Amino acid sequence: MKHLRHAYVHCKTAVRKSAGNFFLAFQLLPRTKRYAIYAVYAFCRAADDAVDELPDPSLRAAALNAVKVGLERVYKGTPETPVEIALTDTVGRYRLTKQYFDDLILGMEGDIHDVSLDKMSELDEYCYRAAGTVGLLCLEVFGVAGAKAKKYGLALGRALQLTNVIRDLREDARNGRVYVPREMLEEHGVTRDDLANGTNPHRVRRLIHALIRLAKAAYDEAERHRPHSAAARLLTSEAMRRVYYALLLKIEKNPQAVLYGRVSLNPFRKIGEVIGALASAY
Repeated sequence: MKHLRHAYVHCKTAVRKSAGNFFLAFQLLPRTKRYAIYAVYAFCRAADDAVDELPDPSLRAAALNAVKVGLERVYKGTPETPVEIALTDTVGRYRLTKQYFDDLILGMEGDIHDVSLDKMSELDEYCYRAAGTVGLLCLEVFGVAGAKAKKYGLALGRALQLTNVIRDLREDARNGRVYVPREMLEEHGVTRDDLANGTNPHRVRRLIHALIRLAKAAYDEAERHRPHSAAARLLTSEAMRRVYYALLLKIEKNPQAVLYGRVSLNPFRKIGEVIGALASAY
């Protein structure tokens, strides 16, 4: 039990360091579910770091494979690392679907090398693997099930990930990753170099507005499918929705800002959105 407590604290620390927006929203959860979410996110963070923190593709592949092997240990009940120990307990408590973790890792494998998407369907697939999977895992922890809830989780995951894609356009392009499909780039006359170097800002601005429309449509879809009878259990996901939607609106006011730095909300605005989610649930 002592090792388990330490494992969960380790996960909490990892999430607090790397996921500020999410960490704040997680505070709305009851303690047991909160620590379960820490375990899920710490594992997801480890998978993400495997392909983000290492410069060489072969090293990224090896690091991600280690994460994959760790997941197999989790589902066999033979964990070794603190994250695996906490996640094993969480998987047992909430019967988390392994396929969602597998799909997440599959998405991370796409980031081992430079990223270049051709069609919108590939962007949809990326959003599912990178964020929809996490949304579905969170719903299992929250105890919200059913077809409508699943549509909500997938749509919200897509909305959040599209917001990330917009916010990180230049940084990702400079790292060899362009998640905007080629067909959409060509439609707006934008090149990968434009995103990386901040050139052709007027064309990029039109592209960003098109991406914002896609993100807004996903937020609207999530709202249509939100199970209102489970409002209290969805407090955390609704807090995240409000924070990220506020970030999207900030970008919409000055789209070209993403070409010159990382756009973010100040802490008071984030807290205000979290409080707003709390107030709207009751």
